[in-house]
Amino acid sequence: MTIILSSKNKDQLLFEGFRYRRDRSVWRCIKDKCKGRARFDENIYEVYKNHTCQAPNPEEIEKAVYNYEIRKKAENSHDPPRIIIQKARLKLSSDAAAVIPQYLASQRSVQRIRKDNDIPKEPTSFSEIVIPLKFQLTTSN
Repeated sequence: MTIILSSKNKDQLLFEGFRYRRDRSVWRCIKDKCKGRARFDENIYEVYKNHTCQAPNPEEIEKAVYNYEIRKKAENSHDPPRIIIQKARLKLSSDAAAVIPQYLASQRSVQRIRKDNDIPKEPTSFSEIVIPLKFQLTTSN
Protein backbone atom coordinates (compact mmCIF):
# COMPACT_ATOMS: atom_id res chain seq x y z
CA MET A 1 0.00 0.00 0.00
CA THR A 2 1.52 3.26 -1.18
CA ILE A 3 0.15 6.70 -1.95
CA ILE A 4 1.77 8.59 -4.83
CA LEU A 5 0.89 11.70 -6.81
CA SER A 6 -0.46 11.44 -10.35
CA SER A 7 0.76 13.63 -13.20
CA LYS A 8 -2.03 16.06 -12.26
CA ASN A 9 -0.84 16.16 -8.62
CA LYS A 10 -3.78 14.14 -7.30
CA ASP A 11 -3.40 11.31 -4.77
CA GLN A 12 -3.30 7.76 -6.09
CA LEU A 13 -3.42 4.65 -3.93
CA LEU A 14 -1.41 1.60 -5.02
CA PHE A 15 -3.03 -1.37 -3.31
CA GLU A 16 -3.07 -5.11 -4.11
CA GLY A 17 -1.85 -4.57 -7.68
CA PHE A 18 -4.43 -1.92 -8.60
CA ARG A 19 -4.29 1.88 -8.79
CA TYR A 20 -7.05 3.91 -7.19
CA ARG A 21 -7.91 7.61 -7.25
CA ARG A 22 -9.74 9.47 -4.52
CA ASP A 23 -13.47 9.80 -5.09
CA ARG A 24 -14.87 11.77 -2.17
CA SER A 25 -14.48 9.42 0.82
CA VAL A 26 -13.54 6.22 -1.06
CA TRP A 27 -10.83 5.21 -3.49
CA ARG A 28 -11.97 4.31 -7.02
CA CYS A 29 -10.14 2.20 -9.63
CA ILE A 30 -8.51 4.40 -12.27
CA LYS A 31 -9.82 2.28 -15.16
CA ASP A 32 -12.97 3.59 -16.85
CA LYS A 33 -16.16 1.65 -16.10
CA CYS A 34 -14.45 -0.50 -13.45
CA LYS A 35 -16.46 -0.94 -10.28
CA GLY A 36 -13.44 -1.61 -8.04
CA ARG A 37 -13.50 0.45 -4.83
CA ALA A 38 -11.41 0.56 -1.68
CA ARG A 39 -11.97 2.38 1.57
CA PHE A 40 -9.96 3.30 4.61
CA ASP A 41 -11.37 1.93 7.87
CA GLU A 42 -9.48 3.00 10.98
CA ASN A 43 -5.95 1.75 10.21
CA ILE A 44 -6.44 -0.49 7.17
CA TYR A 45 -7.43 -0.20 3.54
CA GLU A 46 -9.90 -2.77 2.26
CA VAL A 47 -11.46 -3.53 -1.12
CA TYR A 48 -15.23 -3.61 -0.83
CA LYS A 49 -16.26 -3.82 -4.51
CA ASN A 50 -14.62 -6.25 -6.89
CA HIS A 51 -12.88 -5.11 -10.06
CA THR A 52 -14.46 -5.60 -13.47
CA CYS A 53 -11.28 -4.61 -15.31
CA GLN A 54 -8.44 -7.03 -16.01
CA ALA A 55 -6.30 -8.79 -13.38
CA PRO A 56 -3.76 -6.82 -11.32
CA ASN A 57 -0.79 -5.61 -13.33
CA PRO A 58 2.40 -5.21 -11.24
CA GLU A 59 4.30 -3.72 -14.20
CA GLU A 60 1.81 -0.87 -14.39
CA ILE A 61 2.27 -0.19 -10.68
CA GLU A 62 6.06 -0.12 -11.04
CA LYS A 63 5.72 2.22 -14.03
CA ALA A 64 3.57 4.61 -11.96
CA VAL A 65 6.13 4.57 -9.12
CA TYR A 66 8.96 5.11 -11.64
CA ASN A 67 7.23 8.17 -13.14
CA TYR A 68 6.47 9.54 -9.66
CA GLU A 69 10.09 9.18 -8.52
CA ILE A 70 11.38 10.94 -11.63
CA ARG A 71 8.94 13.84 -11.17
CA LYS A 72 9.77 14.16 -7.46
CA LYS A 73 13.55 14.12 -7.97
CA ALA A 74 13.35 16.53 -10.91
CA GLU A 75 11.59 19.05 -8.67
CA ASN A 76 13.87 18.62 -5.65
CA SER A 77 17.39 18.15 -7.03
CA HIS A 78 19.81 19.64 -9.52
CA ASP A 79 21.10 16.26 -10.68
CA PRO A 80 21.33 15.79 -14.45
CA PRO A 81 18.39 13.94 -16.03
CA ARG A 82 20.62 10.98 -16.90
CA ILE A 83 21.43 10.32 -13.22
CA ILE A 84 17.81 10.74 -12.09
CA ILE A 85 16.56 8.32 -14.74
CA GLN A 86 19.35 5.79 -14.14
CA LYS A 87 18.70 5.67 -10.37
CA ALA A 88 14.99 5.16 -10.97
CA ARG A 89 15.63 2.40 -13.54
CA LEU A 90 17.84 0.46 -11.13
CA LYS A 91 14.81 -0.14 -8.89
CA LEU A 92 12.72 -1.74 -11.66
CA SER A 93 12.22 -5.42 -12.33
CA SER A 94 13.08 -6.76 -15.79
CA ASP A 95 9.38 -7.13 -16.66
CA ALA A 96 8.62 -3.52 -15.74
CA ALA A 97 11.69 -2.25 -17.61
CA ALA A 98 10.00 -3.30 -20.85
CA VAL A 99 6.96 -1.06 -20.31
CA ILE A 100 8.54 2.15 -19.01
CA PRO A 101 8.96 5.13 -21.37
CA GLN A 102 12.08 5.45 -23.48
CA TYR A 103 15.02 7.42 -22.12
CA LEU A 104 14.36 10.48 -24.30
CA ALA A 105 10.74 10.70 -23.15
CA SER A 106 11.83 10.55 -19.51
CA GLN A 107 14.52 13.17 -20.15
CA ARG A 108 11.98 15.52 -21.74
CA SER A 109 9.63 15.08 -18.78
CA VAL A 110 12.45 16.08 -16.39
CA GLN A 111 13.19 19.15 -18.51
CA ARG A 112 9.50 20.05 -18.70
CA ILE A 113 9.05 19.77 -14.93
CA ARG A 114 12.06 21.97 -14.26
CA LYS A 115 10.91 24.53 -16.81
CA ASP A 116 7.37 24.62 -15.36
CA ASN A 117 8.66 25.06 -11.81
CA ASP A 118 11.26 27.68 -12.80
CA ILE A 119 14.05 25.80 -11.06
CA PRO A 120 17.22 27.80 -11.69
CA LYS A 121 20.26 26.06 -13.10
CA GLU A 122 23.06 25.23 -10.70
CA PRO A 123 25.61 28.08 -10.76
CA THR A 124 29.02 27.28 -12.23
CA SER A 125 30.86 30.39 -11.01
CA PHE A 126 30.66 32.90 -8.18
CA SER A 127 29.40 35.62 -10.52
CA GLU A 128 26.26 33.59 -11.27
CA ILE A 129 25.25 33.38 -7.61
CA VAL A 130 22.45 35.81 -6.80
CA ILE A 131 21.75 36.53 -3.14
CA PRO A 132 18.38 38.18 -2.44
CA LEU A 133 18.49 41.60 -0.78
CA LYS A 134 16.80 40.43 2.41
CA PHE A 135 19.71 38.04 3.01
CA GLN A 136 22.37 40.68 2.29
CA LEU A 137 21.45 42.87 5.25
CA THR A 138 22.33 42.07 8.83
CA THR A 139 20.76 43.35 12.03
CA SER A 140 24.06 44.04 13.79
CA ASN A 141 25.79 46.10 11.07
